[in-house]
Amino acid sequence: MIALIEQYPQLISLGIVLILTMALLWLIQHLMIRYGKRLLGFISRSELWLRRHIVRLPLMVRLQDKYPATFGFIAQRFSRGHFSGLILTVLTLLNIYILALFAGLVEDIVEADSIVTTDLFVSQHMSVLQDSSIVPAFIFVTSLGSTPITCLIILLTAILCTAIRQPYILVGLLISTIGSTTFTFLSKMAFQRSRPIDILLMEHTYSFPSGHATISIALYGFLAYMAIRFSTHFVRQVRILSLTILLCLLIGLSRIVLNEHYLSDIMGGFLVGILWLTIAISMTEWLTARGKINWRIIWSASQRYMVWFSVIAVLIATFIYANMYQFPLLG
Repeated sequence: MIALIEQYPQLISLGIVLILTMALLWLIQHLMIRYGKRLLGFISRSELWLRRHIVRLPLMVRLQDKYPATFGFIAQRFSRGHFSGLILTVLTLLNIYILALFAGLVEDIVEADSIVTTDLFVSQHMSVLQDSSIVPAFIFVTSLGSTPITCLIILLTAILCTAIRQPYILVGLLISTIGSTTFTFLSKMAFQRSRPIDILLMEHTYSFPSGHATISIALYGFLAYMAIRFSTHFVRQVRILSLTILLCLLIGLSRIVLNEHYLSDIMGGFLVGILWLTIAISMTEWLTARGKINWRIIWSASQRYMVWFSVIAVLIATFIYANMYQFPLLG
């Protein structure tokens, strides 16, 4: 190990990034498990208190008397009693914010801002690791975001949703995956950014945004949302969220280590994935509000076995894909 680090000093930086990322996720998970419920309760009570006091303000009373229809419409947007109220408002504002971040990132890349300098710096350092022994591990991780594996996961999820008689969940899954993939493809065609020079696994598509980073959020994020919705234990929900974030970060990091993408490509892909994941969750919650989806089902033993079989099948398929398709590209 010491000899490997001496040969590739960049491994120290990579190791520090991984350790800090995992430590930060563990700390956030620990704090959420310990204080999450109390924090959510405090936010809920504060929101109710604030709403009651705002509507009693003299200005608000005058506006309500003068513009009752407009005031009623705005009040409905912050109502917690239905999906088209506070939930939809928060999701819409989140989407607008994500689009603004994506637009700002695109502007920085087009104008060759400091982010481009950072991209080149990181790419040059990662190109040194192409002959190191960590490459196979990152090839396996990056294969989890490949098209064949994502298609397999979607197929297995469709079978599972059919088995538990919740087919409408697939609407959100398809919106998240197909929408994000289409958006990424059109963005690649629009910006036509070349990939790093020292690319390890030859790709024939453009660089920005990263399709692997996009699908990691859009697909695995939606699967995590499904698992959280089906679960009734808060601690388990927090752990599912933490593990999913770690997986998405590892897939994004694998694209940088293998020099398939620049850092800003990964950031752009994550933003696109979050955008479409939010849209998909909005649609799924709307279907839930209309009674099309029931998250409180009782899972049979065979259905639980089906979930674990699907996880094992995906891991085996990823290993086979990495060895039969990805590793030959190294030559």
